[in-house]
Amino acid sequence: MRILCFFLLILLSGCSSISPGHFSLSTNGDKNKLTIGDTLFFSLSNPKEHSLNDLRFSLNGRPIDDQYTIIQSLGNQRLVADFKAGDKPFSVREQFVVFADKAPNIYTYKLLNTYPHDENAYTQGLEFYKGMLYESTGQYGLSSIRKTEYSTGEVVQKLPLDASYFGEGLTFINGVAVQLTWKENLGFIYDPNNFKLLRSFNYDKSKEGWGLCNDGTMVYKTDGTERLWKLDPTTFAENGYVEIVTHNKLISKVNELEYANGLIYANTYQFNKEVVLIIKPATGQVVGVVDFSGLKEQVTQHLQLDVFNGIAYHPKRNSFFVTGKYWDKLFEVEIIKKE
Repeated sequence: MRILCFFLLILLSGCSSISPGHFSLSTNGDKNKLTIGDTLFFSLSNPKEHSLNDLRFSLNGRPIDDQYTIIQSLGNQRLVADFKAGDKPFSVREQFVVFADKAPNIYTYKLLNTYPHDENAYTQGLEFYKGMLYESTGQYGLSSIRKTEYSTGEVVQKLPLDASYFGEGLTFINGVAVQLTWKENLGFIYDPNNFKLLRSFNYDKSKEGWGLCNDGTMVYKTDGTERLWKLDPTTFAENGYVEIVTHNKLISKVNELEYANGLIYANTYQFNKEVVLIIKPATGQVVGVVDFSGLKEQVTQHLQLDVFNGIAYHPKRNSFFVTGKYWDKLFEVEIIKKE
């Protein structure tokens, strides 16, 4: 059995007779090959045989009674050993990343229909509700929430946001519309029938407001980092998160979200690719990547033209609708596995 030693940052409160290099953590395998369900064995190496007291281990803040644990989550992990040596406190820490056990499947699309879309809309959130297409738009001084007739592109109802807010993700749950703002750490709750503002809520655990969707019982939110936050569907309090990962990397800048058939479909904010990630909401694992290359070339090319963003699932049509920031077209597509 291979033993891999992690030489770690040792936090030591002034004991000149004990060197930080006297301690290390040992594990039973390659930390970069661990995935959910694997058993991680570990121990504190103390070759100088210093007298130790109050030795305690934890993983991601969760105490571990034994010197092994089952890996329960993907993404960043923090293994910590706290103890005393020579009556001085030490904290030995190691961070590593747990990746998915396999690469995501690759998908493409079949174009079904093309519809008009407001070229002046900086699309942030896109979702169908009771047959109508709702959209949240961004930019300071131009942000809004709006209801549109998707087949014609007509905006039938629109509420501008105050110029101090930058609109972001949008979702509907329990009969209300929920809209995020970007850096203002504030979300708005509306009556979807008339856009009357019912109340607002703060999110102070996450970094920013990006994408938003829900599965009927849980609201999911991104913040520009690799975190997929889980929000209470009534209070919208942030109740923890999973991290979005593939088989070899953490994924940040996950933008607009859509929940469909047990999975989250997510735009990513990047200028050189038009892709959607397919994510397992329970674990954050990216199980698919949809290549939407070719759509941006079909819209009117102009100086303001921006990135691919906006995805909405139409359950009755069993199709997705996608667009982009300042795109003058909305595309209805079928997502299919690439051969």
